[in-house]
Amino acid sequence: MAEPDEQPADEPTPGDEQRPGHERQPGTDLPNDERAWELPTLVPSAWVAFWPHPEPPTREEVGNAIAGWVGRELDVDAAQPEPDEGMLWAFVAKIPGILAPVVFWTERAVQADAGQLPDSAMAACRWVIGVQTVLEPGEAHAEYFHVMAMIAGAMPDVAGILDVTTARRFPRAELEQQFLVSDAVPNDEHLWSITAVTTTEDETAPMMLFTTGLARCGVPELEMLEVPGNLSQPAAVLMNHVASLLLEEAPPAPEEPLEVGPDAYVALVPWERVAQFVADEVPGSRAFREVAREDGDGSLMGVRAVICAPEKEGKFKPIWTWPRALVERMETGRVVLYASEHAAEASERRAQRTWPAFATAFASVRRAQDAAVHALADSAFHVQAPVGGADEHDRREQGWFVVHRFDGDTVEAALVDDPVTRQDMHAGDTVRIPRGDVSDWRVFLPDDSFGPDRSPELLAAVDRIRGLA
Repeated sequence: MAEPDEQPADEPTPGDEQRPGHERQPGTDLPNDERAWELPTLVPSAWVAFWPHPEPPTREEVGNAIAGWVGRELDVDAAQPEPDEGMLWAFVAKIPGILAPVVFWTERAVQADAGQLPDSAMAACRWVIGVQTVLEPGEAHAEYFHVMAMIAGAMPDVAGILDVTTARRFPRAELEQQFLVSDAVPNDEHLWSITAVTTTEDETAPMMLFTTGLARCGVPELEMLEVPGNLSQPAAVLMNHVASLLLEEAPPAPEEPLEVGPDAYVALVPWERVAQFVADEVPGSRAFREVAREDGDGSLMGVRAVICAPEKEGKFKPIWTWPRALVERMETGRVVLYASEHAAEASERRAQRTWPAFATAFASVRRAQDAAVHALADSAFHVQAPVGGADEHDRREQGWFVVHRFDGDTVEAALVDDPVTRQDMHAGDTVRIPRGDVSDWRVFLPDDSFGPDRSPELLAAVDRIRGLA
């Protein structure tokens, strides 16, 4: 998760003045229907592409590269923006597949330290190409993917891309894997980041978790308040699932139960109704937000939905609180959460595409002479696959299995937990799962865990624990 004080390394200039302050004054009467989640205006998205050459790219170079990628001459707006200070040029064009106009410009890269740009190729770039547009609500996942693929594909020299909204960096290798391989599909979770804020090192101290990026998709940013630090990871997983579901279907009215899995519910509540009961010194309180606003960040006073338990809690004065029971169940692995259609498809394709790395890592561990490393082959390799029938929303329960052996593109694996939707399957049942049924995989090594997005790192990590690197 991003650090609370993390800032983008190269903030583009065009359109900054358009970014709305979604402040909602404390005490304002809030509607109790879907209008409570209406954003005052659409929020633009911006990206910075790192240009590796000594000379800056020209307007013609960038325009021709984009035109070549989309397969036709660009429809350039006749009324071009005046470049701001530090910009060499700027132009606006209409891009097939993106409803709103797209702004392109170039400027000198801002010097970044190693913590901001850990990729050396990106850090060495002297020039950047800026891109900005407004993503279409309901199609934000597809348009985001289109923009990223366009920048990376049209300009193969680009060393990496910074998503300004989330401050996420995509080095060149990740761009190729996430956006340019033939079976790549939009991944919802690229659209937002999660920040965790705490004021103490005590692992049980209350934390505030919040998203950054959902507002540009036309839905409210999400929060979870007073979460104990030792439960922040399952809480973040729940937040990711809720965010993904909101991109697929409009949020329910405030305080109405939202089903996030079989027998799993939360409620979305405007922050004003929750923060008033949070102690001043705790992140997410009214006082905390006022300080942030005084420091120039009014975003925490805007249209934001707090993920709460499905009902108020407390005997004498019931209030909305974080979904303790659900998060604690998640910590024990006894919860199934729904995934959006977009997220499920993206996860499945990544898992199946990177299957050779998963299988190679298993074989390498199995060959290890060290008994402790060899034993990891019996416990560290997990796959996810459907276990139940479809529900009324055509969603299928996914189960996790511990891999015991490979047989070509099929694994023999044991179910980790009893399914919710299948009474005839139980933890420990062994089944054969073909690669085509796998929807995700994970490897849990002693010091780290790996999934499809980290498959190259997995092989290097296995070599290290075997003493081969």
